Amino acid sequence: MGDKILQKVVLVSLLVLPFLLYFFWVYAQEESFFTTLDYVGPKSLVEVEINGEIRQDSVYYSMPEFEFNSQADTLISNDELRNNILLVNFFFSSCPSVCPAMNYKVQQVQNRFKGYEHFKIISFSVDPEFDTPEVLSKYAKRYEAIDGKWHFLTGDAEKIYQVAQGLFVNAGEDSLAEGGFLHSQNLMLVDWDGHIRSGKDDLGNIKGAYDGLQDVEVNDLKDDIKVLIAEFEKKKSVDEYKKVKALKEKSGEK
Repeated sequence: MGDKILQKVVLVSLLVLPFLLYFFWVYAQEESFFTTLDYVGPKSLVEVEINGEIRQDSVYYSMPEFEFNSQADTLISNDELRNNILLVNFFFSSCPSVCPAMNYKVQQVQNRFKGYEHFKIISFSVDPEFDTPEVLSKYAKRYEAIDGKWHFLTGDAEKIYQVAQGLFVNAGEDSLAEGGFLHSQNLMLVDWDGHIRSGKDDLGNIKGAYDGLQDVEVNDLKDDIKVLIAEFEKKKSVDEYKKVKALKEKSGEK
């Protein structure tokens, strides 16, 4: 009986030990060991104080600030969405062309990552006068949007169009466009700090955004979301590691 128990212990150890070693290696390192997504947009210079000295430092581009009403008639802002990975797109509920197909693709992405707490979807209406919270609530049900996961936002039209410009996509009224509004069919990724992120194409160029009507592009998007999730989880683990290490050093522990 004792030999069998020992054999089981040895077998479990052989199975678990490599995973534990990998886990501690990954999450105790401060440098990324995998390919991360690129940052989109120009860097800007800011003044920071280091050891009492004012210096200039470059920071990555961030999406514009916003605060709009959701389909639940509650205010949603990007400050509230910090520490989440965001998928962003633009649409309008009466759209007779690309929106239905695009949002069915978005629905697929939602369902793929619905179990990950820190992934959210933000869909801005480019026709906010018609797309009231009540209208968006019915629209959200059409796409089986999960409460708290997929937010359909409406509000001041010019401010919404400014957000689109800040994400480097088109949005606005256009009498020549179907339905009277022009908007991009692209899907954008924004990280936990508000930075626009993207993978590369086959030629090594930064995509910047993903075509919401193309299966290949949406599949690339899903793969890149997984990369971003891995990066975020690594960041959280390193932050926690540093926090515990600092507390130990403060208390005199080794």
